[in-house]
Amino acid sequence: MTSALLERILGRIAKLLSRFRAWHRFPFLVAVPTLVGLRANLRAHNLFDTERDPSTLAPKATGDIRAERQADGSHNDLGCPWMGMAGARFGRNVPIPDTFGEAPKGLYEPNPRLISRKLLAREQFVPVPHLSVLVPAWLQFMVHDWLSHGSNDRKAEPHRLRLDAGDDWGGDEMVVLRSRADPAVGPGDAGQPATYRNIETHWWDGSQVYGSSLARVQLVRTDPATGRFCADGKLWLEPNDMLPADPAGGIPDLELSGVNGNWWIGLSVMHTLFAREHNAIVDRIKADHPHADGEFLFQKARLVNAALMAKIHTVEWTPALLNSPEGQFIMRGNWWGVLGEQYNRAYGRTGTGDLLSGIPGSPAEHHAAPYAMTEEFTAVYRMHSLMPDAFSFRRHDSNAAIADKSLTEVAGGAVRGLYAQMSFDDALYSLATSNPGALVLHNFPNTLRRFDKKAAEGIFVDLGAVDVLRDRERGVPRYCAFRRHLGMRVPGSFEELTDDPKWRQELKDVYGAVENVDLLVGTLAERAPPGFGFSDTAFRIFILMASRRLKSDRFFTSDFTPEVYTRAGFDWIRDNGFRTVVQRHCPALGRRFADIRNMFFPWDMA
Repeated sequence: MTSALLERILGRIAKLLSRFRAWHRFPFLVAVPTLVGLRANLRAHNLFDTERDPSTLAPKATGDIRAERQADGSHNDLGCPWMGMAGARFGRNVPIPDTFGEAPKGLYEPNPRLISRKLLAREQFVPVPHLSVLVPAWLQFMVHDWLSHGSNDRKAEPHRLRLDAGDDWGGDEMVVLRSRADPAVGPGDAGQPATYRNIETHWWDGSQVYGSSLARVQLVRTDPATGRFCADGKLWLEPNDMLPADPAGGIPDLELSGVNGNWWIGLSVMHTLFAREHNAIVDRIKADHPHADGEFLFQKARLVNAALMAKIHTVEWTPALLNSPEGQFIMRGNWWGVLGEQYNRAYGRTGTGDLLSGIPGSPAEHHAAPYAMTEEFTAVYRMHSLMPDAFSFRRHDSNAAIADKSLTEVAGGAVRGLYAQMSFDDALYSLATSNPGALVLHNFPNTLRRFDKKAAEGIFVDLGAVDVLRDRERGVPRYCAFRRHLGMRVPGSFEELTDDPKWRQELKDVYGAVENVDLLVGTLAERAPPGFGFSDTAFRIFILMASRRLKSDRFFTSDFTPEVYTRAGFDWIRDNGFRTVVQRHCPALGRRFADIRNMFFPWDMA
């Protein structure tokens, strides 16, 4: 029996079982094949293309397109060079006719600001005791690799949300700029929903470290002070191995990286670690290729670094949030298959499919549509509740207090100033020993509900209200409709949506009917599967798109070979993870995580 046939059979079984109960209510030996079947169904029925006229994209290759990632993400699929490149449209996970953006007055009902105040606002910080703040730091680090809608539309008439008498925002309305819709509308777009373009590459290619354009790639390889290009293949770091200031940044002292928007100390830590890791990989590959030029070393190190990040996300970060046997098995199976890591290391791959031996090294497959990040994936990754409003920084060697800071005080250009008060190791240790917020109602960071965009101009944003508004504006279905599109059971009442009596009444007061509940609110209200850090609704998109990011990418499939990566680079991916990255660049912290099973769990403070 072929892998494809087995998955189709499991898909039919999963569809049948879903009529009776959710997958996580079955025993392990039933739940895992059910999840494989659900993924097969999602691959077949929940991938839709919006790129109707790719002639508007003009990919231009540089270097060796066969063995190097292009700066703009083009030429990953050599038969379709525009696929996944920066500037390509977001795809969809629901049928195109159901993705029209909502129109007034429904667009503003219930009022997103009211939802932010009554259902999202953090009343008291609700932590996740078994996770650390490295979780949201890593999450944003990854999201910046995959997607960005870019700047909003300053020319179009903005959204205007009316404010009721009890609102403390100030004034009679809240003004929110509209998303910038794709202006390149062709004949095939007539009568179709608005589409949006991703300004970053869609691939898992480390673009948050390197950039999504050749100009940005060259910038992070250049000394900002002298303009000297790093011809040795390395990224430019200051003599103390820290990121330099961005010479072109509009924010003073903002650190330089491939993507540095919405910067805070957690992003700084991740970017610094993996800039250092890139340079370490260069040194290792150069040892085997002493006569290779800097461009060869840079390109190979980028391949290796990006693959290592993908591996960490797949087998470490996601299993930390899916802290159950089923969740961990299915996500680790994406990388190693059901035969597991030890079999893979001892015997290599078995067969060509991805079920037994994982996706890396299997044939590339786009399934029902050309590869793209999707609007629905963007929506379910709205996890701002993970962020604390306050941070406690402590010495890594003694746990002695250094300073307490607000979220505002650890963001933007203030980050470089923090390193004047503490070492990099202190910052990393402090994040690794603090807890993130739970993804539940009434736990959205209040700092982000009055987020300083341009305080000097009096511009603030309620990110909670904006998150709700963006889903409606971009045609992401509301909660119940979204679940129907994924083949999930739909709550018929607020009692079925949540088992919290207080939340039921609050939801009823705001929405009136359960069908009106927004996707974000519904995912925060529903009871998550046992051990999970997020909802089953969001998880359905994860099991589809997490595997798709690997399966569509030839550098993780047909070209995931020692010949493309170099033998040393290929072994580096196999033998390393987040633990070894931190150990290599912060050896003094080793005793703090020596006994920790997963690096995204809280480290030892004893």
